[in-house]
Formats: sequence, C-alpha cells, structure tokens
Amino acid sequence: MTKSPLRLGRFERRVLAVIAAVAFVPLIGALVLGRGVLAESYRVGVNPRVRRQLEASLETYHEYLVAMRADAERSADAVAYDYRLVDALRAEDANVARDVLDAALARHEHLAAIEIVDDDGAVLAASARDLDPDHYRHLLLERDFERTADPALQHVTVRVTVAAPNEPFLAYQRAGEVVEVFRHLEASTSYVAGFYLAVYIALLLSVAVVALAIGIVVSRRVTRRIVVLADATQRVGGGDLTVEVPTDEADEVGELTRAFNAMVRDIRTSRDRIEYLQRVGAWQEMARRLAHEIKNPLTPIQLAVQQLHQSYRGEDARYRRTLDDVRDIVEEEITTLRRLVKEFGEFARLPTPELAPADLRALARDFAKGVDAAAMASEGEAPRPGLPIPSVRLDIDPDVPLPVVIDAQMLRRCLDNLVRNAVQATVSSRARGGPGSAVIVAARREGDDALLEVRDDGPGVPPGARERVFDPYYTTREEGTGLGLAIVKKVVLEHGGTISCDEAKEGGAAFRIRLPLERSSSSEGTR
Repeated sequence: MTKSPLRLGRFERRVLAVIAAVAFVPLIGALVLGRGVLAESYRVGVNPRVRRQLEASLETYHEYLVAMRADAERSADAVAYDYRLVDALRAEDANVARDVLDAALARHEHLAAIEIVDDDGAVLAASARDLDPDHYRHLLLERDFERTADPALQHVTVRVTVAAPNEPFLAYQRAGEVVEVFRHLEASTSYVAGFYLAVYIALLLSVAVVALAIGIVVSRRVTRRIVVLADATQRVGGGDLTVEVPTDEADEVGELTRAFNAMVRDIRTSRDRIEYLQRVGAWQEMARRLAHEIKNPLTPIQLAVQQLHQSYRGEDARYRRTLDDVRDIVEEEITTLRRLVKEFGEFARLPTPELAPADLRALARDFAKGVDAAAMASEGEAPRPGLPIPSVRLDIDPDVPLPVVIDAQMLRRCLDNLVRNAVQATVSSRARGGPGSAVIVAARREGDDALLEVRDDGPGVPPGARERVFDPYYTTREEGTGLGLAIVKKVVLEHGGTISCDEAKEGGAAFRIRLPLERSSSSEGTR
C-alpha cells in the first residue's frame, strides 16, 4: 500500500511530539512568567504614586503661573499709581510722564511696554522695550483713575504690558498633557497589559508553529530515507538481494545507507558464490559418475572392434574397407571420449587450494615468458597459411607490488586456460576474416584489490553470454566441453576473488580476475 505524502509515520509523529513538547512546555512557563513580569513592569511606571507626583508637579506649575500673574498685577499697580506719574499727568507734562515711564521700565525688567491714553484713545505718554516675541508671552493690564478724587484723572487709562517667559507656560501645557496621558494609561491598565500579553502569546505561538513546520520538513527528509531503508531491509529479509538504496547525503543516515548497500552486495556476492560452488559441486559429482560410466566400456569396445577387424580372413575388398572405416571411426570417437573422460576427471578432482603469499606480478611475468601461442593455436582451429599467430603481450606496472595469498599452480592453470581461449578465439576470427592479432595479460592494483586481466582484440563475447560462459558445459565452440571457464571461476571463488567477462578496450573479450590484496601489505601501502 502506497503511503500518502501528507500522512505522518510513527517515527515522524514521535519526532514532532518531541519538538512540540520542547516548544510548548517553555511556552507555558514563558506565558506565566511573562504575564507577571509585564504586569509588574507596567505597575512600576503606571501607579497612583507616580500619578500623584505628576499631578503635584502640574499643581506647582499652576501655582507658579498664578504667582507670575499676581506679580504682574502688582507691577501694573505700582506703575499706574506712582505719585510721580500722577503729578506729571496733573501738570499735563508729557515729558515728565515719559521719564517716569522709562524709569519704571528700567526698574521692572519684566515690563514690555507702558502707555497712557485718554478717552479718545490718544496716547498721552508711552515707553517700550524690544523683546523677542518667540520667548515671551505678553499680558496687557489696564488701570484707570475713575475712583480717584481728582476729576481730571477719571478718564485716564494706564496700559501696562507685562512680558512673561514663554517656557513656564509651555512646561505647564506639557505637564498637563503628560498627566492626561498618564490618567488614560492608568485607566486602561488591564487593556494594555492584555494587549501586550496577546502580542507576546501570538509571537510565541508563531515561533512554535514555525518550529513545528521546520520539524516536519526536516523530519520528513530523515524519516523518508529511514522508511526507504526499512522497506529495503524487509525486501532483503524476503530474499531480494537486488535492493540498492540510493543515497547522496553525507550524514549518519547516508553512512548507514551506504553500509547497508555494501552489506547487501556482500551478501549477494556470498550467496552467488555459495550457489555457484554448490552448483559446480553437483556438476563435479555428475562428471565423476559420467567419467566412471564412460571410461569402463571404452576399452572393451575398442578391443571388440579391433578383434573383429583382425578376425576377418576373407577376400572381399569392399567388406575389408568397411571394416577399416568402422575401426577408424570407433577409435577416433573413443579417443574423443577418452579426452572427455580426462576433462571430466580433472573437473571432478579439482583440489583444494593451498594458499601461500605471492606476488601477482611475478606470476603474470613468469607465465608470459613461457607461453607458447603457436602450440595453443594448434589445439584449436588451425590458422590459414600466411596469417600470423597472435602475440601475447604483458602489461604490468613494475613499481606497484601486488601481494596476494594464492595457490600459484592453480592460478597459473586458470591463466593458461584464459590465454588459451583468447588465442584460439583470435585465430578462429582471423581464419574467418575477422579481427584478432594480440592477447594482453595485465596485472594492476585497483583500490584494495589486485586485478589480473586477459584481453584480446578478437570478436569478443556477446553480452547475453557473458554470465553464462562460466556455467559448466556451456560453450560457444563446437569442440569445447564448457568446463574450462567453470574450473577457472571455481578456483577464483575459492581464492576469495571474483571473475567477470566484459568488453575489452581493444574491442574483444576481457576476463578480469579480482583478488584481495594481502591485508598487512595493503594497509602499509595506504598509510
């Protein structure tokens, strides 16, 4: 059943539960603590004690302004009721009156202007000083003499302009605004605390939701790979060893996946090796029985035919020729059967390898020196006259040691079999006008393995037959028994190695034997 991409697995649910617990448990504590801290911090600045202090400051400003007004009133009375001014006005002496007004301005610094007007608005006397209107506020005070005893002065008005600094009025206005705002804050304490608490909760919830979303994304990336790995494990448990879990991550799950793939490959290789050895063992037992059953009647058959041929004393030439042909055919087929019996016997009696340390380079070098390509070619299809015998070349790196633990004699037989097949394949190809002129024996190091390779530039092996060529009794040659490569593979497997058939870079077949390097030497070489 296909899992929905939106459905969470058990592991994902556990991961998200842990993330939710980590996110929400501190959230609850933060809410309780934050609510108390917010309320307490709000009460530190907005409380009745601060409000009373602000109101007292406002009252102080008000009293100061009242005092300024009273002082202005007193100054106006002092100027308007100055006896010298009264005397000057009685004498209708404007100059004296002006001098009195100038003296009053000099005596009272907060006075901006003084003027005396009659009922018609005519200015009888005046005095003024220049003050910056942006820094001072003017207050006009009028005094008249209607209640005096002198009728001549009843309709004279003294106008006194008092200049008060503007800053106290602005400060009083600002203090009033602050008090008004504070009263509003104090009245809305619960609302403000609740509002900021709601904002705080919303912020914490958004952080928790984002954390959960990130957790879902991250956990889905991890758990999806774990689910794939678990599914692959179940398939392997069910016997499917072709599983290959893709991985391109460098984290712990990626390392686990790569280790799993390596384990499956090792199990698959071990299973294939065991199955092949079991199959070859069964074929060996059958070969042993066939060799026994075929070998026993060969000699009586040959003797019977020879006796029949020798016992005829007649003069019938035609019958004599028939007997000669029968004898020759039977002896030829018996010779073929004896060769098959010999190969069956060798296949059935494959010894157990006696392993010993050796250098694969020396094995390849010694074999290449003693190989007789002409003799190998004569065992197969004879080359047409004029066609050269394929050459056997050696390709090794003399500076790179290849220490292995092998049975040198058995591995040399394997190498002889592979080179013999390659020579005969190239000869057969050249006889039919195809390619084929060289056989290469190569030895090199690949990672922790030593590689022994036999390549040729002949017709090669069809892709569909590259796996089957190692099966017993499977052959692509008419005169072959199909046991040579089976013997080679069995020997290689018993050495803990592998063998494969591929296409050579020269265009022909490439048989590659891969053997593990000796551990101590391999580890020293990689230090």
